[in-house]
Amino acid sequence: MKIVMIDPSGFTPSYDHCLGTAIAQQGNQLVIATMEAGLGRWTEEINYECWEHFYRVTGRLSKGKTRTYLKGCEHLFDMERLWHRLRQWEPDVIHFQWLPLPFVDKFFLRKFRKIAPLVLTVHDTEPFHGAPSSRLQLVGLQSAYKQFDHYIVHTQYSKKMLVERLLLSEELVSVISHGVFAYYRKLVDGIRAEQVSQFREKKVLFLGILKPYKGVDILLQAFARLSKQLMKDTVLQIVGYPRIPIEPLQALAQRLGIEDHVFWDLRFVEETEIAAYFSQADVVVLPYRRIDQSGVLMVALAFGKPIIASRVGGFTEILEDGRHGFLVEPNNIDALAYALERILEDDGLRTRMGSEVEKLACGKLSWSNIAARTIQLYQDVLERWRAKHGNQA
Repeated sequence: MKIVMIDPSGFTPSYDHCLGTAIAQQGNQLVIATMEAGLGRWTEEINYECWEHFYRVTGRLSKGKTRTYLKGCEHLFDMERLWHRLRQWEPDVIHFQWLPLPFVDKFFLRKFRKIAPLVLTVHDTEPFHGAPSSRLQLVGLQSAYKQFDHYIVHTQYSKKMLVERLLLSEELVSVISHGVFAYYRKLVDGIRAEQVSQFREKKVLFLGILKPYKGVDILLQAFARLSKQLMKDTVLQIVGYPRIPIEPLQALAQRLGIEDHVFWDLRFVEETEIAAYFSQADVVVLPYRRIDQSGVLMVALAFGKPIIASRVGGFTEILEDGRHGFLVEPNNIDALAYALERILEDDGLRTRMGSEVEKLACGKLSWSNIAARTIQLYQDVLERWRAKHGNQA
């Protein structure tokens, strides 16, 4: 098959690359249409074609309101160019990962749909995690979503939300799991010496872009309730680029008396360093208030680390409480503190849970399995589309 996968702003480059590589490995011709530098250096050897099609001008500008406005204008022209390009390339399926500007995209989707069937992966049923760069990104979203022939989500929770919100037939929505980012295991690099010197024996890791829904405040309060003996030999690592004011969280750590036990690395962290952080962690904590599915979880699984996560969204469909770690109710400080205490004080329990986590990286969460299911979906959607459009395909 000939497939084009579209992620204009490169929102999920790791996902795009892993899925695209596995699809191409199974004998298909695949193109990923994205922006320049949308894919990382770990994709230097790729088995698909990459079109750095989007934002060739505004992608080089510094972030700001002016850039956001100009980027929206350029998006209009890029979609028009993409339509002409797709007409020439003649794909069998057009698979969107994201719609960055729905009120513009919906008009082009109608034109694209005449070329090939349209598939959309809905990574988050709350668009842009409830924090779009501009309110314009939410305008026309529902009508744009309605232009697709089929939808992919990663969890049963997401399917339920999408069906209810768009009033879709359940047959139009397929659940295909998010894959484990196993390639991170090959990227382990030394953490900077000045950081290593601050690390204590046991390490609790929170990693990812800091946003309100991720519950870092809950984690700080739970961590503060560890026993004095356990606290003495433990460090909480909070790593990632903040999209919220960080001063209130640091002030909270100070009020709780744990500032000497919290290590902050507040920046965009390179992939090799991400791999190193996960490699040296004793337990990974995801205290989210809400989520559909998490790419951070899929990195943690690759390293076989026990996981403490909120009992929300897709976490409950991947992790088994007491086997892979612990699931706790969101916003429950006491439950999170108890789970941390249990895992940190029992070396044997951490080892057993880590071994169970490693097993999840194989089987249904492997990219080869996910690609096979996705290709079968493409074939089914294409067959229905050709039946509807007759011989024009």
